[in-house]
Amino acid sequence: MGSPALERLETLLAARRLDTTLARAWAQAPAGVSTGIPALDEALGDGWRPGEVSEIVGPRSSGRTALLWATLTAATRRDQVVALVDTFDRFDPASAAAAGLVLERLLWVRGPALTLERAQAALVDLAVQRAIRALDLVVRAGGFAVAALDLCDVPARQLRALPPATWLRLAHANEGRPTVCLLAGDLPAGRSARGATVHLSSQREWTGTSLQSHRLGGARVRARIARMTLSGRAAEWTVNSA
Repeated sequence: MGSPALERLETLLAARRLDTTLARAWAQAPAGVSTGIPALDEALGDGWRPGEVSEIVGPRSSGRTALLWATLTAATRRDQVVALVDTFDRFDPASAAAAGLVLERLLWVRGPALTLERAQAALVDLAVQRAIRALDLVVRAGGFAVAALDLCDVPARQLRALPPATWLRLAHANEGRPTVCLLAGDLPAGRSARGATVHLSSQREWTGTSLQSHRLGGARVRARIARMTLSGRAAEWTVNSA
């Protein structure tokens, strides 16, 4: 039988929408959404956690796009609907479809096609702000198993210039929803308290024993997970080259 004092505290917290800070929230969390990679699902503890904001972080060629696509693909293959906010219009639907993503179940929100090396900072800022706003609207609309925002290659100084309330509002909007909210980028931006940050790195693997036969055979991707209770856990998988 529970303590009357604890039950009273839980009632007061619930009245103020603070009850999810209790340890019992972990036990009552909905089933996770698959990343599309079994080893990573296991390391995360049943995949991405719905109702939270999580992150895929890593430099170019680290596997961040592959992981994002794997998550979207896994959901669409289960007949779920997903959304991708494409900040700089870089998504390649033909390649994604070839990888197994069901395009009929994808909402693709396209931003301006900017070349970041030459684009004015004001244009990049505007594109990022509109992308974040679009993600917020998608989350609030509901009905999506995964709602993702691609912030890859956004300069760190521009992400850090965003008000902290930006991510707090997003986390609040997704709280209690059956939606996994994902941010993909170079550096951590704004996961929610129980969300996970998956830090990716990769090492190229070569085949052949001579100069003539030496070729890229694939890449070994390593994921380090940062979360309130899973900090430091890691998973590895191999991405084969085409």
